[in-house]
Amino acid sequence: MTENYRFVSTDVESVLTELLESYKKETGHTVRPADPEMLFIRWLANCIVQERIMQNFVGNQNIPSRAVGENLDALGETIYNLKRPVAQRAKCTMRFYIQTQGTATIIPAGTKVTDSGGALFWQTTADAVINMWSEYSDVMVQCLSAGDAGNGYAPGQINKLVDVDNIPRFLRCENIDTSYGGSEIATDSEYFELMKNSLDSYSVAGPSGAYEYWAKTASTDIADVKAVQPKELLKTKLPLYTRQDKRYAFLGGDQLLKDSLVVRQKGSTDIAAPNFEYTVNYQDGLLTIEVLDGIQSDEIDVEIERLKACCVNIYALMKDGTPATEAIKDEIYKACNADFVRPLTDYVACADPVVVPYNISLHYYIPDDTVDSAKNIEVAVNEAVDNYIAWQSAKMGRDINPSELYKRIMQAGVKRVEIEAPAFTSLQSGKNNTVPQVALVGTINVVNRGVEDE
Repeated sequence: MTENYRFVSTDVESVLTELLESYKKETGHTVRPADPEMLFIRWLANCIVQERIMQNFVGNQNIPSRAVGENLDALGETIYNLKRPVAQRAKCTMRFYIQTQGTATIIPAGTKVTDSGGALFWQTTADAVINMWSEYSDVMVQCLSAGDAGNGYAPGQINKLVDVDNIPRFLRCENIDTSYGGSEIATDSEYFELMKNSLDSYSVAGPSGAYEYWAKTASTDIADVKAVQPKELLKTKLPLYTRQDKRYAFLGGDQLLKDSLVVRQKGSTDIAAPNFEYTVNYQDGLLTIEVLDGIQSDEIDVEIERLKACCVNIYALMKDGTPATEAIKDEIYKACNADFVRPLTDYVACADPVVVPYNISLHYYIPDDTVDSAKNIEVAVNEAVDNYIAWQSAKMGRDINPSELYKRIMQAGVKRVEIEAPAFTSLQSGKNNTVPQVALVGTINVVNRGVEDE
C-alpha cells in the first residue's frame, strides 16, 4: 500500500505553539515553561494531535490505494463492484475401492477422508456410484480447510476413510492426482491490484489487460499473467510473374510479419539475401516480392510468420515461480472463456511460458574487521540468495540479472563477491507477440572463502 496522505498536520510542537499564541491573545498572559497552565496546554496539544491522527486515518480510508481491511472491501464493492477474492479450498480426485458384488454401491456426497496423520480432512463433493461388478469409482474431494495448506498432497497420501459406515464392502481409498487449487484470501495489496486491473475488464474488444485481469481471478496464488496473440509460420511456394522485364511474387493476407520473411530459390536450402537478391513491399494486405538477378528459378520458396487472427494464448506464473499447473490453467480457461468475458470471435487457450534454466555459482569474502559475526553474515548471504531466486522468478520476461544478485549479497555485509554464474540473459516478456520466458534456478553453489583484510 502507498504511504498515507497527511490531510492535517500532526506535529506536536506546531500545535503547541498555536495553542500558546492563542492563549496569549485571549488572556494577555505569556505562559512560561514552569507555569501550571503549560501542563494543561501540553495535554490539550496531545489530545488535538491524536484527534488529527484519527482524521488522517479516516481520510485515507476513503482512498483505495491507502485503505485497509473492511474499509478497502467497502470501496472495492462500491466503486469497482468487485469483492475481495476469498480463500479457496484445495481439491483432488479420490478413488474408492470395494469388494465387487452384483449390485451398485453409492458413495454419498460429504463422505470424509484424510491422510494417515489426520492433518487435514476432505469430503466428496457429489455422489459417486460404483457399478455392479466394478471395483472402484472416482470422485472429486474438497479440503474442509480453506487456504493453500491442502495443496501438494501427492497421489496416495490421502488414503484413510473417516466415514467408514458410508461405504459397504470398503477395501481402500487413495487420491490419484496431486491436490491443487487451494489459496489464501487476497491481501490488501493483491485486492487493490485487482481493483486497478478491473478497469480493463469493462471493454468488450478483448484487450490484453482484460484477459489478464480475469485470469488472475482464478487464484490468488497467480503472480503474473500475460495475454499474447500467437504467431504461426506460413510456408509456401510462390510463382514468379514477369512485368516490364521485372519478376514479382505476391502473397496476400493481413497480419503478416514482414521482418520474418525468408526467401529461397526453388529447391535450395540457401537463404536469399534481402536487397541484393530480392526486395519486399507490404501494403494493404499484399506482400510484393521483387526478385532480382540472383534468383534464376521460376518459383521461390517462402517462409513468413503471421499473427493468428482472433486467437489469444494466456500464460500464467505462480507465486513460487513455476508455470501454472494443468489444474490452474483449467480454472483460468473457465474464467477467461465465459460468455460475458470473451469476445464472440476470440479463441482462448492457455499455454506454458518457456522456462530458461540458470545456475548460481559464487564465492565471497568476509571483512576481517566486521562488527557482525561471520556466522550471521553467512546466514544473511544465504537469505540474500534465496530472495534473489524468488525475485528472479516472480515475473515473466524478467532478465536473468547477476547485478541484482551482486547487490543483494553485498548488502548482506560481505567484503567482495565473485559470481561465476549466472550470466546476464535477456528474456522475452510477451511484447511484440513473443512467447514469454521465465527464469528457473537449477544448481546452487555458494561458497564462503573466509575473511579478508582491507
